[in-house]
Amino acid sequence: MNRMGKILLGAAAMALAVSVVMSAQAPVTMTLRSGETMAVTLVDLGGRGFDVRLNGAERLIPKDQVAMVDFGTTVSVQQGWFNSMTAVDHLVVFKNGDTLIAEWNDVGGTSPLLLRFNTSRGEREIPSSDVARIYLVKPGGTSGVLTGVTPERGGMQADGSVAVMAAEAWTNTGLTVRTGEFLRFAVSGDIRFGTGANDIATADGNPAGTVSGGLFRRVPVQSLPVGGLIGKVGNSQAFSIGSAPQPIRMPANGQLMLGINDLTFNDNSGWFRVVITR
Repeated sequence: MNRMGKILLGAAAMALAVSVVMSAQAPVTMTLRSGETMAVTLVDLGGRGFDVRLNGAERLIPKDQVAMVDFGTTVSVQQGWFNSMTAVDHLVVFKNGDTLIAEWNDVGGTSPLLLRFNTSRGEREIPSSDVARIYLVKPGGTSGVLTGVTPERGGMQADGSVAVMAAEAWTNTGLTVRTGEFLRFAVSGDIRFGTGANDIATADGNPAGTVSGGLFRRVPVQSLPVGGLIGKVGNSQAFSIGSAPQPIRMPANGQLMLGINDLTFNDNSGWFRVVITR
């Protein structure tokens, strides 16, 4: 073979390799346990987590941060699907309506991707074109998210939201933040900060309310009425969150805590559902 033939053959081989790599991916929507949702291109799944492409850049997302992967098909969620899920099992929802409980552990193939699972009958490969959605954690409610279901405890929930229980001074979100980082908080629900008929507060608090016993006492954040949603990072000073739509700048490095703007908590009840987006 002459030199030109070798060059052409090499170029063809390189083009084939590039086409294989480029086809070994699938557009999906990932929902993280933090509540953040992102449209990415799924490339691989390995021991470190998901390799994805976001806005043209490669990114690694640890597997334990992912709540659900949606392959772009409408799903009518049935709560009974999740009854057999365990801490290591995942739920695969097929486009034809069938489901499978298995551990998702690998991604391979070209186009479509081959999704590999450990099942009770051994390893199984499923084309991504057959899959509608994969749940990595069990959600609450019938819509696939936590909706009105009273959580068993405060903190991170299966759907990625954080339940802030009114009867607890502080709730650890499980998130580590950095000084200057901006976070957005989407808050729903209301709580009771006392036993009185009007002792009800939204995330913005109750301007007409007072702390327990009707005595004037200084709540942690003076600029926010009693019962409102507040935060702190580690041992930093508490700051107001409320229902403000704008992102909030983190004041320190450390674990993000959320709480209720109150001084006593034994007469409180209810909870706020908070979805945090970086």
